[in-house]
Amino acid sequence: MTIDYLQQNWALVIASVLGLGIALFVLFRASQDSRRGRFGSALTYMRDRERAAHAAEKAIGKANARIERLQAKAASVAPKQLEEARDTLVEARELAKLIDDQLLIARNNVRLLITEEYPPKRHAAMRSKYLGESN
Repeated sequence: MTIDYLQQNWALVIASVLGLGIALFVLFRASQDSRRGRFGSALTYMRDRERAAHAAEKAIGKANARIERLQAKAASVAPKQLEEARDTLVEARELAKLIDDQLLIARNNVRLLITEEYPPKRHAAMRSKYLGESN
């Protein structure tokens, strides 16, 4: 490509660059909307919720440990600190409950995608591999 060619066909060059961008976007969306793309995003979300559930359980453990430490020193600890620790435990339990509900929904979505999108002979193996279910 020379400068003269670009000057004469500048519209074609710009249109080809835009066309390439559009084609790449369409390919990206097609891969996301495919069976494998939807399953992968559902699996990623489920694993994120599993990690969040694990972190919430750790937070409950930390809040319990803090309450036990404060109760052991109840005579020298301000009641406000003990009450704040109890509030923290209640909040951590509520968060864990919320995340557990989200995890159930995510697991159900993965199970539904396996059932609807994949052949029946693969269902048991996929549920075992991705959901840890045994039949």
